[in-house]
Amino acid sequence: MKFRIPMILFLAFLSCKNVTDKEIENVQMSVDSTGLEVETNKANLVHPKLTSFLEDPIDLQKFKSKKNGRVTTSVTNGLNYYMKPKFKDSIFYAYNFITENIGPNGVNKIIVFKYGPNKHNYKDETEILIEMRIFNKDPDLDKANLIGISKKELELKFGTDYRILDNRIIYSNNNKVLILLLKESRVKSYRYSKLNTEKIDLKLMGQILE
Repeated sequence: MKFRIPMILFLAFLSCKNVTDKEIENVQMSVDSTGLEVETNKANLVHPKLTSFLEDPIDLQKFKSKKNGRVTTSVTNGLNYYMKPKFKDSIFYAYNFITENIGPNGVNKIIVFKYGPNKHNYKDETEILIEMRIFNKDPDLDKANLIGISKKELELKFGTDYRILDNRIIYSNNNKVLILLLKESRVKSYRYSKLNTEKIDLKLMGQILE
């Protein structure tokens, strides 16, 4: 009996807020020793695996150690949408990684931000991942080896909270974005970027995809 009043109040609250049937279905309730607890599980919450991936898509140092001898490096210009940490004596570096099968779009490229006395050292462990442009399968990418997976697999992996632009699926969280180009419902290529803003709109997408 002690749970009846809280439940009635909860339902009345839902009614006042005009909650849709879909939202009600996403409400989960559990009872513990202290009484009734209500937990919401909204569909538009960022998928935990997506959050984890956007924060840390690869173990960069481990990946680089596997590619030593199959990579070319160069200093590159930082694009205006890149996140730029506030360190002096810094540069942007491009790593071009050779894979077994190289498609028409070229090699896989990773852009990093480097600073300090080790900024020209390949084994620099202070560098910060800024962008990944992936065109070819590479098992060394581990969880970031997304080329060829189906749209359904992608949704199971990262959820369905994405935007669509042309044939691209766009996932984002805070200042990080994952843009996947699909062909015949499979990932053909993708770009991961850390941005200097959390406002991710069509104008910015156009700049990234130029």
